[in-house]
Amino acid sequence: MYEQEVLSLLKNETAFLASIDGNQPRVRPMKPWVDPEGHVWLFSRFDTKKVAEFKANPRVELCVVGKDQEVLTISGRLRDETRPGSPVFRATLDLMYGSTPEMKLYFPEKDTTGLVLYRLVIHEIRYMRQDCNLVTRVNLPMEQNPDIDLALCQGGFCLLEE
Repeated sequence: MYEQEVLSLLKNETAFLASIDGNQPRVRPMKPWVDPEGHVWLFSRFDTKKVAEFKANPRVELCVVGKDQEVLTISGRLRDETRPGSPVFRATLDLMYGSTPEMKLYFPEKDTTGLVLYRLVIHEIRYMRQDCNLVTRVNLPMEQNPDIDLALCQGGFCLLEE
């Protein structure tokens, strides 16, 4: 099933995150993390320029190219979930630290003062295999209901409403 291929790409490859800085597009490597419920998470240092970009325009797109030239793009908006006193925040960070060793390069495990944690509210997923055939395109227009998003579930893509 292609859902497993999508999850594998996200979990094992570096993604490139596109954002807008005023009228200038920006692309940067990011390491996404997928939680057990299928939400996609990203982290950043608080003192980076991209944090201001995300605040001004939270719409982003992730792109992952696999070893066999398969391409995954995920579009949506970033939701700042930085809540240092929250048990959910701490539990999410603990899970991320346990499965994303790259985080330890930037943040000591107990220091949350310089960290911003984002959840990607997914509105579009496109996955294309090596033969350039589009396998899936799931699209939820953001303008209709910005609180509905997709999760990457084991059996397929799941709709979520908060």
